[in-house]
Amino acid sequence: MTIVGLIVAPVLSFVLGYFFTPLVRGIAVRWKLCEKPNGRTTRDIAHIGGVAIIGALLFTLIPVFLFYLPGNPLHRAFLPIFIASGFLTFLLGIIDDLRSLHYLYKLFFQIVVSVFVSAGGVALLLHFGIVRFSLPVALITFAITTVWVLVITTSFNLIDGIDGLAAGLALISAASFAIAGYYFDVPIVVALSLVVFGSVLAFLRYNFPPAKIFMGDSGSLFLGLMFGLISLLLIVPGQELFFRIAGALVILAIPILDTSLAFLRRLLTGRPVFHADLMHIHHILLYRMKSVRKVTLFLWSISAGFGILGILTMRGYLEALLCAVAAGCVVFVLALRRMVHGKLPQEAIKDILTRCGISTSRMLHWED
Repeated sequence: MTIVGLIVAPVLSFVLGYFFTPLVRGIAVRWKLCEKPNGRTTRDIAHIGGVAIIGALLFTLIPVFLFYLPGNPLHRAFLPIFIASGFLTFLLGIIDDLRSLHYLYKLFFQIVVSVFVSAGGVALLLHFGIVRFSLPVALITFAITTVWVLVITTSFNLIDGIDGLAAGLALISAASFAIAGYYFDVPIVVALSLVVFGSVLAFLRYNFPPAKIFMGDSGSLFLGLMFGLISLLLIVPGQELFFRIAGALVILAIPILDTSLAFLRRLLTGRPVFHADLMHIHHILLYRMKSVRKVTLFLWSISAGFGILGILTMRGYLEALLCAVAAGCVVFVLALRRMVHGKLPQEAIKDILTRCGISTSRMLHWED
């Protein structure tokens, strides 16, 4: 990727995102497509910001792919998968934003998209001769890829719980993957990461607490899909697989840890694993710090640390991986202990959430 391309990708996506975000916000307000008090916020606020992010991203990727990315089989294999899976994910997200799908329908369609990405990706990689798989290895690759895409997509969807958090984590992850892609000379990873970086940075101008617009499921699901694809594109060359996979996990540690904690704590407390609650990492920190901005900045800082460790891990530094594993274990154990045993009185929780602008109208009474 040329120097001009490295500049055009983030700058153009930022400019477009800076234009699209207030435009989408204005349309949402005019058409009354705003968030109502429903357990997330007491504010009446636009929640289809993902449209702005995706619009900026797509309109930037067109010239980037046409003029600044070298043509090779990997790029030709990626484009149809990206276009089809991106459209399906956006469609699922925007329907959920406007109609609030039941979680089982939502999960089903997420699985469908993950299966499509995996099956289509493996088939195209084999077709273009990028990889050589036997049938058993192809099936195992398909299964692992399906789970990976589903986990990352779900993780970004679940972490989008307070103002600015998911956008900031996406910004840090995009920067980390761009650096890794540049180091390993994978131009498509650099291009995608920089475009995501620019579009999300522009969106964050309006999403930083107190947010004027939310990205909604259309944005969080799409960003999760993007990072699932970006991480897979780093792994496709088949070199240093252990460190590259481990590094990708470390870069995305905060969303993955939060999702793991969500499922485990619900199992330990006897609640349905797909049942929403207000006990995610950001909620636990919010009950302690009592400030959305402080929680957001704190988790950004931790994510930045994981981002640095993830890049070093991909470069083969075992010490970085061990530090990341130790830090992840500490975060996991402390958070799980707080979630399961550190219960605050209901009235105290309601008071904190209300003062932070989060509605308690649908708060789940986990003590019942």
